[in-house]
Amino acid sequence: MIPRLSSVGDSMKIVVFGPTGGTGQQLVAQGLAAGHEVTAFTRSPAAIAMRLGLTVMAGGTGDPHAVERAVAGRDAVLCALGGSPVRRTERVCATAIGHIVAAMARQRVSRVLAISTFGAGDSRGQVSWFARTVLLGCLLRSEVADKEAMESLLAASQLEWTVVRVGLLTDETPHGRWRVADDGSLRGMGKIPRADVAAFMLAQLKSATWLRRRPVIVT
Repeated sequence: MIPRLSSVGDSMKIVVFGPTGGTGQQLVAQGLAAGHEVTAFTRSPAAIAMRLGLTVMAGGTGDPHAVERAVAGRDAVLCALGGSPVRRTERVCATAIGHIVAAMARQRVSRVLAISTFGAGDSRGQVSWFARTVLLGCLLRSEVADKEAMESLLAASQLEWTVVRVGLLTDETPHGRWRVADDGSLRGMGKIPRADVAAFMLAQLKSATWLRRRPVIVT
């Protein structure tokens, strides 16, 4: 049986997939600052500076054995994967999550949070016509399809998952506050600093508020 969220203590062992991207870097830095033991799983280990409490593990998310080694012994998984968004056809996020979900089930790790996009799935109607038709429906069509496939894999699992649908990400100074909802009340793409997204995700490690839900977060 997969252990419940309440079994996790204050300090956690977490693994971050996508640690070299903007939000992934924030997850690593803020996770360490919060006292967690952080594993950064990446194809580019030289791009990550070593710090106390950080383990850097080399590997690709297309390798199920490497993914399982990264998941083994951890309390939670944070996925900040993305990729080149324009017309890419490979399912980077869905492939990774497929391997992550299988590894977590085998390793009896329950909690996973993954970044998706505002406008995916049932949130498509909440964004503007331009974002819905041109941005998401054309320019980012492959990216959105990948995120939606990722969401479906998580929803079909028995894990304690949360999908975090983000608007336009910025590198602004964190606001320390945000709006979050999954009831359709947030309209328009909105924007949010990557640091705030990371702070929200880390806070959910010890909260069941958004368990098995797909909240949108904007400032």
